[in-house]
Amino acid sequence: MRFYKCCSILCALLVVGASNLLAEDIKPDVLVKDTVDKIMHAIETDKDIAAGDMTKSIEFVESQVAPHFDFSRMARLAVGRSWRQATPEQREAITKEFRILLVRSYASAFTRFKGIKIEVLPLRPSENPNWALVESVIKLPTAVAQPISLNYDMELMDGKWKVFDLQIDGASLIINNRNIFQQEIQSSGIEGLIYTLRQKNTQSTNSGNGTQ
Repeated sequence: MRFYKCCSILCALLVVGASNLLAEDIKPDVLVKDTVDKIMHAIETDKDIAAGDMTKSIEFVESQVAPHFDFSRMARLAVGRSWRQATPEQREAITKEFRILLVRSYASAFTRFKGIKIEVLPLRPSENPNWALVESVIKLPTAVAQPISLNYDMELMDGKWKVFDLQIDGASLIINNRNIFQQEIQSSGIEGLIYTLRQKNTQSTNSGNGTQ
């Protein structure tokens, strides 16, 4: 439960406003730090987003955050070995529904950003120039709360850095979802997974239209 709460709060803190930056001209850790500042500024200055207007928040995520995530790869990694059994149509459906699920999670987290502080750590050297692990520490506003580590697995694709996994206190978003997806696939098959994802998205849409 803590994993999903932290994920929904923290996932969207990555690349808001990055469209004004040339990805190949900026290091991943600098990109994260710069854009964390921008998303916090947007939440502080946009009353609708701060109040939880889901329609506006989703539009914000779709235009500013989603382009910097490799949802296709994330879906493939989350499904795991069963991906080979899926038809092209099923793969497309899984990617679409998984993307919707994550976008809505990011958007719904905006109301919980106030008071947190984020420290992006210096980027460690990597033998692979096309891969980076950006580490950060999230400090919550309550004095008793322990800091949370949030790490971004990023890959340079066509000159742009994109996220393909997140690690929250050492727990991988992809692995966590893979365990859930595999249980669903074993129980109901690929079509069962697609149905479950669609149902979750439908329920989320019906309960989250407008301001929450």
